This record gives sequence, C-alpha cells and structure tokens, in this order.
Amino acid sequence: MYAFKRDLNVVLSRGVRRMFAVALSEYRRTLDDRSVLDFSDVLDRALELLRRMDEFSQSRFRLESRYHHVLVDEFQDTSRAQWELVALLVQSWGQGLGLATEPSIFVVGDRKQSIYRFRDAETAVLQAAGRYIQGLRPERNPRRSITRSFRSVPTLLSFVNELFSEIADTRAEGGRFTYTESDRFPTDAAAGAAADATHERRDALGIIASDDPIACARGVAAEIARILREDTVRDKKTGVPRQATPGDIAILFRSRASHREFEHELEALSIPAYVYKGLGFFDADETKDLMALIRYLASPASDLRAAALLRSRFVRLSDHGLATLAPALARAIAGADAPEAAARLDDEDQRVLALARSALPLWLAQVDRIPPAELLEQILADSAYAYELRGPRQAQAWENLKKMRTLVRRIQNRGYATFPRIAAHLDALTAGDESNAVIEALDAVNMMTVHAAKGLEFPIVFVVNLAKGASGPPRPVRVIADGDDEPSVSVGPFVSEMDELDRAREKHETRRLLYVALTRARDRLYFSSALKEGVMTPGRGSLGEVFPPSLRALFQAAATADDNATVAWPAASGVSFDWRIRRAPEAS
Repeated sequence: MYAFKRDLNVVLSRGVRRMFAVALSEYRRTLDDRSVLDFSDVLDRALELLRRMDEFSQSRFRLESRYHHVLVDEFQDTSRAQWELVALLVQSWGQGLGLATEPSIFVVGDRKQSIYRFRDAETAVLQAAGRYIQGLRPERNPRRSITRSFRSVPTLLSFVNELFSEIADTRAEGGRFTYTESDRFPTDAAAGAAADATHERRDALGIIASDDPIACARGVAAEIARILREDTVRDKKTGVPRQATPGDIAILFRSRASHREFEHELEALSIPAYVYKGLGFFDADETKDLMALIRYLASPASDLRAAALLRSRFVRLSDHGLATLAPALARAIAGADAPEAAARLDDEDQRVLALARSALPLWLAQVDRIPPAELLEQILADSAYAYELRGPRQAQAWENLKKMRTLVRRIQNRGYATFPRIAAHLDALTAGDESNAVIEALDAVNMMTVHAAKGLEFPIVFVVNLAKGASGPPRPVRVIADGDDEPSVSVGPFVSEMDELDRAREKHETRRLLYVALTRARDRLYFSSALKEGVMTPGRGSLGEVFPPSLRALFQAAATADDNATVAWPAASGVSFDWRIRRAPEAS
C-alpha cells in the first residue's frame, strides 16, 4: 500500500510540475507583453547587471565608489539574493575610480529573531555574511556580540534563558534554533536599565488559563483593568515608577485572526485598544456596513444583498428575524406591503424592520437623481450611523469611514458613476485589499501579531492564544525548494520526506517567533491560553507547540488554582519561577 501511494504521488507530482511550467511560462509572457517586472524580477535583474563585469563594469565601479560605507540592519531577515546584491556592491571596493577613504560594511542581526521564512529569509545567510566579512579583513576580528539587555527586568531575562536553553537544538545547521552560552542574558544587578531590582515586581510573570477561550479574553481584559487601577510601571526615560496607562500594555498573538474576542472584552470595560496592522480595511465592521449599503443600492432586487443590509448596523435585524423573513428578503424591506412573516418577529425586529421599510423607499428614489457620494452622506446622517461608531474604536472607525467615502468620491470624479459601477469597482479592490486607514495609537492597549511587534517594547506584554494553531493540514499541492536541487512536489495527503523537513523548519521558526514575543516585555509577562478539558493541547503552528511538557502542565495547574495564587515552573536547570494566577471573572 505504501509503495502504491508513493508511486501515485510521483505521477501526480510530474503532472503538477508540467502545469506549473505552463503557468509560469504564461505569467512570464504576460509580464513581457506589458513591459513590467515583479519584485523578484527586479532583484534578479539587478543581480544580473552587477554580475556583468564587461559592458556594465564602468557603471558598477561608479556605483561602488559612490558609497563608502554600507550598513544593513535586521540582517537575519535577509534572503540569499538580497545578500548577494550587497556582496556584489562591495566586492571590488578600491578598484575602478578608487575611494578616498577605507570602505566598510556593517551588518546587524540576531539569528534568534529570524521570523520571515515566508519571505525567503534564512538564518544561514547571517553566518555566510560573517564569514565573508571576516575574509575582507582577515587580520582583524570583525565580530561583536551584544548579550546585555537594557530592556527587561532580571526575572524575565532569567526565564528567557532557562526556557530557550531547554527547547533549543544543539545543532546549528539547517536553520535550527540554537541558544548557546553566548546567547544567554547576564542577569546580575548591572544588567542594564532594568537592573534596579528595587523596581522589579515580585509578580513579573502571570498566567490566565481556562477551557473557554472567551473566558481567557475576559480574564486578560479584567487583569488589564486592574493594572490600570492599581499598578505602576517603570518610566522608560527616567526609570522612576509611574501609574500604568493603556499605551504601556501590548497583547500579542500568533495570527491576526485571533484578536476579536480580546477587542470585544476590552471594549466592554471601556478600555481603549488599537489593532496595529490588524484587520484589513475591507474587514472592518464599518467598511462592511457601507459596502452592504452600496451593494444593495446597486441591486435592490437581490435577496442576498438585502440580507447583508439587514444584518448590517444600518438595520440590525437578528439572525432569527432574517431566517423568519427568508427567502423573499428584498421584497420584505422594499415591497408595497409588509410580509406576513413580519408578524412572527419579536418586538425589536419588528421595530427595526418598520424603520427600514420607511427609509429605504426614500433612499432608493434618490439613487438615479443625486450623485452617489451625496446620497451616502445623506443616508449616514438620516440613519444616525455615527451612533454605531461609539466605543474605544471610534477614532479608527471614523478614519475608515472617511476613507470609504473618499474612495467613492474618487470613483465618481473619474466620470459618470452609478452604484453598480461603484460596487463593481470596490469589489475589485477587495481582492487585493486596501491598507487600513492609519491613525496613531494614542494611549490605547496595543494589539498586534508577534511579527508586527518585532523591534518594539512594552512594559507589560500579554502573549495570548498560545495553543491556537496557525497552520492547518498539509496543502493539496506543496512545492518545497531545498537549496539548488529540483523542488520537491507532494500532491494530496501523501507526506514526503521534504514535507517532514519543512515541518521541522516551521517548528524552529516558531521557537524564534516565541523568542521575539517574550523579549518584547520590560517589566511583566503574561501567558494566556484556552485548554481542552483542562489540558493545554497546542495546534499545529501555535506558539505553545514548542513549549516543554513541564510548561504546558503549568497551564493545567493554573486552571484549577485560586485567583492571585502562585504556581511554580521548575526549569530543567533547577531554577524555579513563580507565576501569578489570574482567573477570569464571571460573565455579566
């Protein structure tokens, strides 16, 4: 049976390769016909030109002599092609037109923070660059290591040391996560700005666990509310304790689809929150509402578009009410007479349906009489939609609404615009998405993915949804490149050796992602995770997947402990860390 699956996978793989070759050929032909390059092509063409030391040599020498010093930051996120581009620029320094000063190249990077494998970043590139720079000045020692942290308190540094020493791999090849003695943070009293032990709280570590994911979110929100009422943090500039503010707190999650419940619970406690690079513009509630309105005005006879409008905040009909009126929803809100099913609605649904039936005929009568942008402005005023934007997200919601109105006006200003044309144009935009209307997070709890948090720091950090997976089962078609060899292709549920290698690389990147998350905290670090029947069961790709078993067991103990109690996590080295338990309050 195994041989049959293997042979079938080989046959399917060959077919996929042929299909991929045809698709790639068509893609290249389309680019050539339009005289455009994609991002990879731009990089490849630049490398091709720099490799030519014949007709392009004079231009290359001019380019090299123009820059005397090169600095590349965040080098751990560099791909091989990007590093080759840099290496070619400095390869012949001193040749050609010459330089007045001795040139230098300086790269800054931390292999433990290489978390952009999906952009072809490789930790091995940093090691290759180190060897290359060593060769430029063999008589000197160009390597410098920085291990002291000027950010976190000693307890957090010690926890990071023990955790990652326990889950690291001793082998450095293949992009594995390593944590050697040279990576460990010094935790003595002179470790940096965080070292004033008088300012370090005894409860630097906290944990929130429950079988209910909503309860976890409620527990995080309740703890944030308590911190804002009672606790202090160290001021970054002076080191003096001061009252904690919402801007001092960050909630980090593995994937950006994880923040909704936390945003809702914070809003219930009137705590301002800002989703940093979170929802796409067309995923925001206010944008969805306006899109539903535009699509309905473009096609009022559509029951599907009528359903979207009824569920939007312009009407707020309940799910039960929608099911009661279905399937003739368009006639239910714009017909001459109210449907018989309306009598079976509850009082609130009857009220909102009556309001919709009184307003929609007036709006539909204006569709072909006034410009779309002006009609939308009128509807927003008539429906008092501004009331729906109240709450901690009000500023962001207003910015998104303003951007949506600007998009409609831009379409309208290009020429004759109807609602069907506007709806079609906006539908085309949603395929590529628009960037979110950006506002500055003014004193709000920062909610972001770990990728977005890279390079930032916060006095208090909550790393949440630790058991929530970020990747599902193997994709139907997997093309895995491994060095210069021909890519490995797997089709269907068959798992090849290359699939297993890629899975191992994914786990090592998850370790690096966890390292980035934990090192964002300055004063306090909280873990939060939903459990299954009292046990932490990490999904594939989750941060908790790389936890040692002893740390996973900590969540089981936390789920049954009393609020404000402590549970200990003994590291493999024998060092023990006390975690403060925070229980979610009962739902109101």
